[in-house]
Amino acid sequence: MTNPLRRALLCSVLSLCAAVAAQADTFPSKPVRIVVIVAPGGSADALGRIVAEGLTTRLGQPVVVENKPGAGGNLASQAVARSPADGYTLLLSANNHTINPSLFANAGYGIDDLVPVAQLMEGPSVIAVPANSRFNTLPELLEEARQKPGTIAFGSAGIGVPSHIAGEMLQRAADVKLVHIAYRGSGPSITDAVGGQVPVVIASLVAAMPQIEGGKLKALAVTSPKRWPTSPNVPAAAEFGMPSYEHMTWLGLFAPKGTPAAVVARLNAEIRAVLADDGVKARVAKLGGSVSQKNVPAFEEMIRKDHALSTRLVTDAKLKAE
Repeated sequence: MTNPLRRALLCSVLSLCAAVAAQADTFPSKPVRIVVIVAPGGSADALGRIVAEGLTTRLGQPVVVENKPGAGGNLASQAVARSPADGYTLLLSANNHTINPSLFANAGYGIDDLVPVAQLMEGPSVIAVPANSRFNTLPELLEEARQKPGTIAFGSAGIGVPSHIAGEMLQRAADVKLVHIAYRGSGPSITDAVGGQVPVVIASLVAAMPQIEGGKLKALAVTSPKRWPTSPNVPAAAEFGMPSYEHMTWLGLFAPKGTPAAVVARLNAEIRAVLADDGVKARVAKLGGSVSQKNVPAFEEMIRKDHALSTRLVTDAKLKAE
């Protein structure tokens, strides 16, 4: 390469770097929008508003929440993936993000169409039974399931949602066959479990906790690798001969592919600062979760692993969205 060409290439690279740095320095210069995959109400929406409140203060620009439910989170994901890659439109999603591209025949987006910005929180599901159930421990439930394959049903909030995936993983870890009943949300599944219409329910710990504390459900185990701090008397399923069993529900923010790395890094740092506040930690704990302090590479690695696990599970269990 001749010297003039080398100098021209170097100038182009330096100009690009300067432009990216300038964009990061001036970001944000207008309101930021967080598109949430669920309707108002519930932990995901509540967390989005907690983070938006903190970011508004830290960024000096309004951060607003827009709810766009539908198609298991696909509608919101599609909308954000098609938005300008400038950091002003973010997606708040959950485990749906990594499983939907393989669960749906056409999710309308691919895992690489959105870049990870920051994990916000994580928390376990709980395996619970009606208060008058003959099962008092998870081993009792699993033993009957082994003796009578396909006779015990468990309810979840729907096909492909975290509680369903936790149940599919439990069957594989314990080598049992359960019957899955998909509900339209955790509320109906928990209501039927309380009423005895379904013998087992797997739901987010925060959603089931009121009925557990009220004595209407018995918590047999949580799906975290260890006992969860807010429910120390409930054993982890991994304690019962399944040391590798673990399934956590997580919530995180994503941006359109092509968003400048410097903007993503800025957002990650500001979000982690919001989540580090003791008051925010307490509010997140009430939602049944624990805040995350992952940097961008760590969150990217988590997403890669979760996507690989989800894809394998969808294939092995022949799961299909209805």
